[in-house]
Amino acid sequence: MGASVLQVKNLRTVLDLATGSVPVVDDVSFDVGAGETLGIVGESGSGKSMTALSIMQVLPQPIGRIESGEILLDQTDLVGLPEEEIAKVRGRDIGMILQDPHTSLNPVFTIGNQVIEALQINNPGTPRKSLLGRVVDLLRQVNVADAERRVHAYPHQMSGGMKQRVVGAIAIAGAPKVIIADEPTTALDVTIQLQYLELLRDIQEETGTAIIFITHDLGIVAKLCHKLVVMYGGKIVESGTVADVFRAPSHPYTEALLKSVPSVDQKVDRLYAIDGQPPALSVDRKGCSFAPRCPYVRDICTHQVPQHDAGLSGADTHLAACWNMGRDR
Repeated sequence: MGASVLQVKNLRTVLDLATGSVPVVDDVSFDVGAGETLGIVGESGSGKSMTALSIMQVLPQPIGRIESGEILLDQTDLVGLPEEEIAKVRGRDIGMILQDPHTSLNPVFTIGNQVIEALQINNPGTPRKSLLGRVVDLLRQVNVADAERRVHAYPHQMSGGMKQRVVGAIAIAGAPKVIIADEPTTALDVTIQLQYLELLRDIQEETGTAIIFITHDLGIVAKLCHKLVVMYGGKIVESGTVADVFRAPSHPYTEALLKSVPSVDQKVDRLYAIDGQPPALSVDRKGCSFAPRCPYVRDICTHQVPQHDAGLSGADTHLAACWNMGRDR
């Protein structure tokens, strides 16, 4: 893999609500290199999408803001840059694929017009008609059938899978260094999911782009990702290579997520489920956020926050935040 393209360091994002500031991303750090895919997993409300929105700096306004930390793109810190500078980064250097293609596309504009808009970020002042050929090439690149005709179609005239491919074309239109894919396969059936994952892999091999893939599906992580970040309660609780984390999950939450994946080799009467609910981020938390649901909870877990800096598997690249590491479980 190439050198780090994007580094997130000690990122803390808050929502300023009437009841006070709520941390939705809390001291999050990771990096992703050229040609590398980083998976981010966790239950809904764990902070995955908020992390992505923080990187893109499209947080809900006026309540969302980055309180501290760094987001380094090729060593340039994006935090604190003027909006006009950040606008140049979006689409050109960092592309994003949202999970719902039905709401990602404008229903009153043709597919061609919407891809051309993305192309004009890198080609300001270029006549729209002269970019039409490039649009057709992009649609072909993401395997949209009959691209010459589809370029004049409206979103409602395309299937969900085709629309998600168009969203992918928009994301790669500016040849970005990083693509953030926020659960892009959620709205797709299983067959189309596989095709879409192969498409992302092909794009990465051709362009060397770095990919941040947000998902609930650990099967996708195993197929697509090189590194993995597990989030819970706005924090990273475990991180490492996919091989290390899958082979030796060291945080009880990661262990529980992996147990939740059904096996075709085992016959069970009832599928495994994690007891309890994720924490409400608006509640002041003491100790480990997973403590109320953890089968290995100790007294220290309820009043002292473990740090995400304990090396595992004999390597500094596999880290977890748990007071029970090294103890029999």
